[in-house]
Amino acid sequence: VFSGVKSFWEEDVRDFVLKNVRRQLERMLKVEFRGVVGCGRYKRTRKRNGQRNGYYERGLMTLYGWLEDIKVPRLRRGGWESELLVKYSRRSQALDRLILEGFLLGHSTRKTVRIFKRAFGQSTSPQAVSNVVKALNEEVLGFHRRQLEDYYRFIYLDGLWLKVSSPVKTKKVLLVAYGVRHDGQRELIDFMLSSSESEACWWGFISDLKQRGLSGGSLEIIVHDGCGGLVKALAGLYPRIKTQQCVFHKLSNISQNLSDRRHRSQICKDASIIYQAQTDKELRDRLKHFKAKWNNREAKAVRAFIRGFDNTLTFREYNEPYRTSIKTNNPLERYLEELQRRIKPFRKFVNARSVDRIIYGIVAYVLDNRKSENPNNFTQFA
Repeated sequence: VFSGVKSFWEEDVRDFVLKNVRRQLERMLKVEFRGVVGCGRYKRTRKRNGQRNGYYERGLMTLYGWLEDIKVPRLRRGGWESELLVKYSRRSQALDRLILEGFLLGHSTRKTVRIFKRAFGQSTSPQAVSNVVKALNEEVLGFHRRQLEDYYRFIYLDGLWLKVSSPVKTKKVLLVAYGVRHDGQRELIDFMLSSSESEACWWGFISDLKQRGLSGGSLEIIVHDGCGGLVKALAGLYPRIKTQQCVFHKLSNISQNLSDRRHRSQICKDASIIYQAQTDKELRDRLKHFKAKWNNREAKAVRAFIRGFDNTLTFREYNEPYRTSIKTNNPLERYLEELQRRIKPFRKFVNARSVDRIIYGIVAYVLDNRKSENPNNFTQFA
């Protein structure tokens, strides 16, 4: 009895579902075709736009399995392309979406093919998987060229280093802009692959954002990690916008300038206490005490900490919860950590276009679930 029930669920139900899917699809094709012709079969009206010419058959892979011999209406003159069945396509768009997400989740091209065959009983080719991924090119281009809305209150800027193997093996940096609106919604604004974090590279990236609409009319603070090239670019492009250097990166500079590594824990602890001061007077007193305690033992580290110290204090102008959120680059850092975890299975990228496709794909189809709800809205990322 059990074997009969098992056979029913594995074979009979599957066949029943496929027959009904094909029947419904053919019915929708007839309705669509009738709208093109302008009247039903064997009818003559002035609104008629053509004549039927029978059917042709084609197959289609769907989420339910392989549909054979789908009857597609044919027009005698002028031809007709259905919006339901894309010309020359042998897979539904939903399946292409599954193939794309499987690849972006870290499955190799061949592994994606194996999973596809196990799930749907029909095979696809590694080239088909590659073609689905390459189909992102148009979306990526639209994302990088879209007009930006100038409604960000805070913007975070940082870079993520990646390995690119073509034309030569090298490391490149992904420059990233992350914004927070006045309503609290966070978004990935844009990204750009660059050779370094020099002033010229940051200038090119930020000026592109500015030309596309990010003039900074409602922008209050730009948070960054203190990179020299970035600081200079911001001074030239947004001279009137306040900046906040990440406190965590400022404390990390101390560690990089120590003469005795055994002092690392205590000197960083003493420096972090300065930022906990409630009043300006208390802050000055704590800073004075820090200098007196460590200047003789770690003069280089103290100088590195004092240099540009005032650039790390902008967060004190705000109350919680904004004070904590702009004190460091953590909102963007956490986003980049999640992005890095997703791209780790890829190990390295083939070329710059591959970086663009995969980063955009992970952001739009994996990290941002809303992309499926509104595929034309490029701003709802993160």
